[in-house]
Amino acid sequence: MAEGVRVFYGSHFWRWGVIALIALVFTLFLSPLWPVSILAKADAVGYAVCGRLPDHSFHLAGRQLPLCARCTGTFLGAFLGFLGLMAKGRASRFPPVKVLILLVGFIVLMGVDGLNSYLSFFPGIPHLYEPHNTLRLITGTLYGLSLSILVFPVLNFTLWREPKPNEALSGFKELSILLVGTLFIVLIVRAQIDAFLYPLALASALGVLLIFTVVNTLLILVVSGREGQAITWGDALLPLALGLGATLLEIGAVGFARIQITRLLGLPF
Repeated sequence: MAEGVRVFYGSHFWRWGVIALIALVFTLFLSPLWPVSILAKADAVGYAVCGRLPDHSFHLAGRQLPLCARCTGTFLGAFLGFLGLMAKGRASRFPPVKVLILLVGFIVLMGVDGLNSYLSFFPGIPHLYEPHNTLRLITGTLYGLSLSILVFPVLNFTLWREPKPNEALSGFKELSILLVGTLFIVLIVRAQIDAFLYPLALASALGVLLIFTVVNTLLILVVSGREGQAITWGDALLPLALGLGATLLEIGAVGFARIQITRLLGLPF
């Protein structure tokens, strides 16, 4: 391993010690030692990042999903995007300009629908159309997919010493395959089939952990000034583990703060 990489990742003992510690924390999060159901743990993840308003959420088997309709779409879409882009390996270039324009359009669409939904909270304030959970789900899913496609090459460029100079998506044909996946997500969530409660709840919670871990990993690499040093996946494990550790701390801290604030103010959510 190159000297610069050793400087960042330190001794094998320190590196694997940090990874093992964060893996232990994550395992404890999932284990029976935290005596709540796996769905309650998914709810805890959603509680830290989403308003979870009941009338803005889908319900399966008489139970609200961990995230509201828009956030469910966002994190499932991001999860789908990252899974689909894994086949691209270390691709570090953005898609062609025409594809980028469409992705930006999806992001703007979500912003417009979100603003319209927000304005509907206030009686007497005009808004473009009546908000609907299906629209929230669709725009959220397209936004999450777009976000993953834009972040994926940035992660590769920042993480790897030798990222591949190819595009994360080569064109509309590859994008259309992912869009079919988003349509499948929308149909499954919208159908509210009880049997899909666990898969959708866990996948959306994993989507939260995934996107926050990626963003935190990028921040850690940039702030530490250690971009572009990973050569193997063994090298990449440490920054990714630190990103996951930061994510778990953030979720725990925000969730705890929200509980305290809602109790203090007597809020219903």
